[in-house]
Amino acid sequence: MQDLKERSFNEWLVIESQRGEKNAFTTLIKNWEQRYFLYALNRLKSPEAAKDVTQESLISISKSLRELSDPASYPKWSFRIVERRCVDWLRKTVRAREFIAAQEELPEVPVRDDIEDKLSVEQLLSKMDSRLATILRLYYLEALTIQEIAEVSNVPSGTVKSRLFYARKMMKKLLENDHE
Repeated sequence: MQDLKERSFNEWLVIESQRGEKNAFTTLIKNWEQRYFLYALNRLKSPEAAKDVTQESLISISKSLRELSDPASYPKWSFRIVERRCVDWLRKTVRAREFIAAQEELPEVPVRDDIEDKLSVEQLLSKMDSRLATILRLYYLEALTIQEIAEVSNVPSGTVKSRLFYARKMMKKLLENDHE
């Protein structure tokens, strides 16, 4: 969400969805579903879990969208929901002793034209620690502020800055290794 036009359109979709316009809600979900999936995939490292978490998140978002008081805060608000669902999934999995920490390759994801150029970034992010990849995704790909990321992640903004610093270092190292 880098430009004003996209932000304004997104806010309009939220307002219309809150008013009960089904077409606006469908468009809103189509615009964000892929982002939620990629976020969950980076956090969980499992395509199946990411699909489940994305669906659960979309259900939660649709049920509570009318309660959102500021349409401009939709990105932060919705990613907070996705983050909570990711944490819930991880807790449930760890409790059941089924959590497998193996890295999986990125799956074949239906690519929309507007995210096609992000695939190499997604591949690099998949090689990173999920917390660091999450910070980079929210900061660069979703254009959230440090404070917004802190609220989504439920950590102090200083921790976000520190993680962002290390994530950039790691990304640079990965890029250098890929070009050797």
